[in-house]
Amino acid sequence: MLSQELIGSRILAELRKQGYRGPQRTFYRYLARLATLQSPSPAVERFETEPARQGQYDWSEYTVLLGGAVTKVYVHSFVLGYSRFQHLSASLHVRQAAIFEALEDSFACVRGVPQEMLFDNPRALVTRPRPNLVFNPRLLEFARFYGFAPRACWPGRAQTKGKVERPFQMVEEQFIKGSTFLDWADLNRRLAQFAAETLNARIHGTTQERPQDRLLKEQLLLGKLPATRFISAQECFRKVSLDCLVSFGGSRYSVPWQHAGKYVWIRLTRDLDLVALAPTGEVLARHRLNPDPGSTNIDREHYQGLREQPGSRKSLLGRVFQQRFPEERAGRFLEKLLAQYKFNATFQLQRILSLLASYHREAILLAFEQALLYNTFSYRFLCGILSRQESAPDLPEPTLFGQERVLPRLDITRGLDRYQALLNEAPHD
Repeated sequence: MLSQELIGSRILAELRKQGYRGPQRTFYRYLARLATLQSPSPAVERFETEPARQGQYDWSEYTVLLGGAVTKVYVHSFVLGYSRFQHLSASLHVRQAAIFEALEDSFACVRGVPQEMLFDNPRALVTRPRPNLVFNPRLLEFARFYGFAPRACWPGRAQTKGKVERPFQMVEEQFIKGSTFLDWADLNRRLAQFAAETLNARIHGTTQERPQDRLLKEQLLLGKLPATRFISAQECFRKVSLDCLVSFGGSRYSVPWQHAGKYVWIRLTRDLDLVALAPTGEVLARHRLNPDPGSTNIDREHYQGLREQPGSRKSLLGRVFQQRFPEERAGRFLEKLLAQYKFNATFQLQRILSLLASYHREAILLAFEQALLYNTFSYRFLCGILSRQESAPDLPEPTLFGQERVLPRLDITRGLDRYQALLNEAPHD
């Protein structure tokens, strides 16, 4: 174990598991004969903060055996200054999105936000370090969203955030070294278990209390969490197709059918998963990121309750139409359209739904009423109604003969060349 550079407490813990019952002092005296003691570090003044005042964040790089392959991973660490409660998470990189996600997970874990956050000077967060400090604009946006004040250490003074630096030694010595992991799920599960059972359950050397106990006092003063997670204007914004798929990186991923035709945010989490979020921040779907371009990734639950017949695109579009237009008049329009276009309803529905991108719902509903009056339900007819709604007077009521509806007669005489011009201007399907 000394050849693996494990620290004394880790070696003692392993020996206890194997049956060693000797005194702790005897063990350390023996260990001192085998190892060279390090020279003492320069003295520094300890800085303590009141409850909920400060949180500290940092990350550290490790090489581990993950699923039989040597993999470089980054462990993110968040520590509350008063309680010393620590939250750990792992990612494949330390780009800005991964840092923000790690912080959000930490805030959710402690159920609140400290008044300020102390950072080092990574490029993802700090554009220019002290003395002429400039924070990254997106960090300021993130900080404003969660309500904390960002702070940055002076370069070369890592001891300023010693509360988060010191636990990394415990992570390396008591968790990383000598350990192998089956996969990402195993790594994250054991990392959370290590934080809960070792870091936060031990008697802290400075406070002489367990971090998990002091957290109960600190939680009462932490800032309230926002209702949703942070979404920046620079996140990827994509439109969901009418078959409930969103494109990213050359592949397509499903979202719940209720969001077909709408826009969603796309976010990558730790370069492993793709997450689709509603504009409100609600998580709609999560997929394992597929590196193969051209693939389609389907979660069958996203189509649950949608299909009347498996694979029916017409049924899917009909349900989307009913969700967009729940009014009774729209229901009658849909019923008439399906009856009139038995073999081409999918084509008509898809284009009618696309009108939402150009016209208000109320304008389209008024066009439905005109379509019901004239018993004409095509996309082209609706386009003609919508293009004239604001510039022309209301269309005249049709004359009814029994149950038959006919178009009104207009006493207007035009040359045939006028109609040919209209045909040339008409949109083609």
